[in-house]
Amino acid sequence: MEILQQVAETLQCLFGSELDELGTQTKVIKRQRAFSGMTLMRTLVLTFLKHPQATPADFKKTADQLGVHVSKAAIVKRFSDELITFLEAFLQRTLAMALAVEPTTHKWLSTFTAVFIGDATSLSLPDNYADQFPGCGGTARTSRAAMKIQVLWEFLTGALERVVIEPGKNSDAMSPIAQAELPAGSLSLFDLGYFCLDRFRRLTDSAAFWISRLQIGTTVFDLQGRERNLLDDLQRRFQEGQRLVDMEILLGAAHRLTCRLIAVRIPQEEVARRRQKAYEKAAKHGRVPSREYLQWQEWTIFVTNCPAEELPWKAIVILYRARWQIELLFKLWKSHNGLNKHRPGASATEQLASIYAKLIGVVVQHWILVSSTWHRGQRSLMKAARTVQEWITNLAEALDDQAHLVRVIARLASTLGHDCVERRHKHPSLFQLLEDPELLDWCV
Repeated sequence: MEILQQVAETLQCLFGSELDELGTQTKVIKRQRAFSGMTLMRTLVLTFLKHPQATPADFKKTADQLGVHVSKAAIVKRFSDELITFLEAFLQRTLAMALAVEPTTHKWLSTFTAVFIGDATSLSLPDNYADQFPGCGGTARTSRAAMKIQVLWEFLTGALERVVIEPGKNSDAMSPIAQAELPAGSLSLFDLGYFCLDRFRRLTDSAAFWISRLQIGTTVFDLQGRERNLLDDLQRRFQEGQRLVDMEILLGAAHRLTCRLIAVRIPQEEVARRRQKAYEKAAKHGRVPSREYLQWQEWTIFVTNCPAEELPWKAIVILYRARWQIELLFKLWKSHNGLNKHRPGASATEQLASIYAKLIGVVVQHWILVSSTWHRGQRSLMKAARTVQEWITNLAEALDDQAHLVRVIARLASTLGHDCVERRHKHPSLFQLLEDPELLDWCV
């Protein structure tokens, strides 16, 4: 109940009367007639949580429930540059109020003081914002303007440690979440877009741990400093009957970073899928994949500074799978919360304002999901988010009465605990693998 009380207090503080002052400061409220800063923010965020592609009629209905009676046209006129400034400032306040639960104690995860998962997702923007948010360019289908959302997620407690909004063209490897100093004893999991030997060195020097896929082309040496042709070495070992390699190496031509390399030969069915994707990706650029690149697809290769005596190879494979949880989080934000969708006919200003309002909403939604479902290994965040959507009206009506709000959140948490379970039989989930590593379906 303590965490539910904390959620209620945070929501009340966040969506309270201080928003009126912020509305005046950002000039979205010049003279109060119908909307105040507080009622305007509640109208936008709550409506988008309930209706991701909200229409003016949806906003009007929420405003009426909040006691604000305005026309649909008046609501559309609220989407202005001042509103974007208002929402952007409020988003930063929201992100500063990180909420976390007690750390999970699943096998191997509890080996670390924290587990940080980092990744980014991108959203196309109208070309009007190309100067503020330049996109990546490169293909005719790429928007000139794009927003990149960098997220650093502490997986043991569920806390969104950092959420950074930046232009789409910015490099992942140089992002603030990649440059962040992480505490001793923590583990970081990032995809290949963040592969950086300098970062691995910094983490190792600060007694933090990391696991990464190996970037093809990175120079590998044995512990005596002799350069290895890794692909030839792996192919030779496979011919000798080895499907698993777990060895210490020096990584990088200049860094010579002492670490551990784990290579697992994958089933031929998966090799075929990888090669098909390689051909499709190369075809988009008028090329064909090289023979060597296709050979690399036969192996999944990790590098890490986690010690073998504490974490066997299966632990490394399973722990790295935790990184996919952030992909599921982004999928939730986009497919359920409609972060990248807008109502037909929305202006460029309305589209950008909608993204900021929805981001505020998904953070609030995340707090509720974490406080209610985080320690349930078989949880389904998608099912839970749909249930939260159904409860938005109840939450809105209770916002000004803390005791009532706690009771509503407690009833919602009970519903989430019973109805939002995902049971897998064919493909075990991350949490099933953490409980029983022998379920890992990799033949070695």
